[in-house]
Amino acid sequence: MCTRISDSMMLRQKGRTNMGLEEKIGETAIDLVKNENVQNKMADLFGMIFPYAGIKKKAVDMYIEEIEQSDLSTEAKMISLLNAKKTLKAIKNQKNIVEIAKDNAKEGTNFSEKSGVNEEWFDRFMESASFVSSEEMQLVWGKILANEFEQPGSTPRNMTRILSEFTQDYAKVFRILCSMQVLLVSLNEDEKIVQANWRNVIAFDQNEEYMRKIGVSFKLLNELETLGVIKFDTVAGYATTNMMEKKVLVYVNGNIIETNLRGDDNFPIGNVLFTSAGEALRKITETHMLEGYEDSVRKYLKLNHVTVEEESLYNVVLIGDRIHINKKNQ
Repeated sequence: MCTRISDSMMLRQKGRTNMGLEEKIGETAIDLVKNENVQNKMADLFGMIFPYAGIKKKAVDMYIEEIEQSDLSTEAKMISLLNAKKTLKAIKNQKNIVEIAKDNAKEGTNFSEKSGVNEEWFDRFMESASFVSSEEMQLVWGKILANEFEQPGSTPRNMTRILSEFTQDYAKVFRILCSMQVLLVSLNEDEKIVQANWRNVIAFDQNEEYMRKIGVSFKLLNELETLGVIKFDTVAGYATTNMMEKKVLVYVNGNIIETNLRGDDNFPIGNVLFTSAGEALRKITETHMLEGYEDSVRKYLKLNHVTVEEESLYNVVLIGDRIHINKKNQ
């Protein structure tokens, strides 16, 4: 049996400094690009991000040299250099994030003013990006920016605020949550596939010991909910509805958990759901295999009125976005 998997989860600088510092740095960079005879080409390809992508280290060094050779007093030079240090760090952060966006965007992505990306959103995003110096977090910002240029208007409006508060600790826990994923495959009486969907099964309430072991605490889940990337419900939990058949194969970490729904068509999926912002972040997050996750899913399903077979009769093979099911020893 073979079918295609639906709902696939194929994983301006703030303020003003003295002497118009930002404008001078930008102008110096653009002058250099002019001298290298590539400005027009760069501006055409990367119109909106060009001021950030075009800045060269040589331009920065030239501006610092201008300050040092100026007629300013010693005190004024010191203040100018201190302000320059802050501004140059911010510009470096912005440049790194833009470069990541360029490297991660699909081939042919339009970065010009005609891309459809809202200029006001872009300015706010880049202003906040100036404070992001961690390489790990710059990667997240860069991928989000790439996605926005690929699909203008797709980034949730609260994403910039969320990213500004998204610490490395939050990113670590969020990656674990994204990695807690299974493929739910519904089989009819003829053992044919009628549904195949990836879902995150994140069960905290009945797996607290395991969750703490892998670094996910009640406190951190509450904070991620407050941040706006997940919904967290330890009372009723969540379920995926409208399962079309009672027999559901749960593909997790390369193995199969064979289950049968006892009552209605709802399949329990734990205590956590991703918000729209969380879903956007999930799509750019690299997942990894979690030791013990299969056992935690098996335990959770048994405690939530799902019949779990001790051993599955089926094999599952994934090739791209297609799934093949066959019985063992056949």
